[in-house]
Amino acid sequence: METHVRISKLIVIFAATALVGCTEEIESDPEMTLARGDLISLASAATTGETAMLFNTYLYSERDIDIFSRLGSGEFFEQGVIVSIVHVEVGDRVTAGQLLATMEDDEAAIELEAAQAAADEAIANFGRVEELREREVVAPSEYDEALYNKRFTEAELKRAKLNLSRTRVRAPFTGVVSRRYIRQGELIETTSPLFRITAMNPLRARLLVAESRSAAFRTGASVTVTGVDGSSATARVLVVGPTVDPGSGTREVIIELIEPDGFRPGASVIVSPIPTAEVETR
Repeated sequence: METHVRISKLIVIFAATALVGCTEEIESDPEMTLARGDLISLASAATTGETAMLFNTYLYSERDIDIFSRLGSGEFFEQGVIVSIVHVEVGDRVTAGQLLATMEDDEAAIELEAAQAAADEAIANFGRVEELREREVVAPSEYDEALYNKRFTEAELKRAKLNLSRTRVRAPFTGVVSRRYIRQGELIETTSPLFRITAMNPLRARLLVAESRSAAFRTGASVTVTGVDGSSATARVLVVGPTVDPGSGTREVIIELIEPDGFRPGASVIVSPIPTAEVETR
């Protein structure tokens, strides 16, 4: 039984090798691989009559980050903060500055009120001391102390306003809510992520190109990007690494989709440079 299984495996491997024998070996990012059947169909779609130069990789968003509460100092923040309202769900499109979540703000509001009162008192006291200084009836040290107290309380007031504003979590840029880590009523730590926001544009891909093939890529040149469903788009080369990695003998190439419609972050794609002759005829 084992002998029959081994023979069957060898036949499958030989058949797959014969099918892709007309193209050069596809170089892949070590973190990304495609099924052999997908590679064969994509290679067939991308071949232009010459020996194809194909690179298996995946798309990523240049702006794809986790959002944190960023709450500042204060004893009440050290114990965490409760989520009052969650305003968005996974899949929602958001714009820069849009409200994502509201944290419990009672403590922050009280801190702001106290800071405002302290600042008002320090400002009034400094005004009185300044008048006395003009009459030369106050010691320089007393004036300096009043000035210092005024500046200190004003800084504390700014900190309190900032902490209150940070109980409102907002989107840093336009994109899609790709993760939601929190729930309404949950007690979270100030270092816990709240959401993940992903911009759908621009989309980029990273290639590791053998030094001998890197001449096919030039900054600003066009390349073809083909998805697993056979759809294709044109991308441009943003960066060609100035150095060669001595371990792998490759140069890093970064490309960016010109029109990313139909493509999504994380999608598996095949990238192939457009032959010079073809570019000139366009």
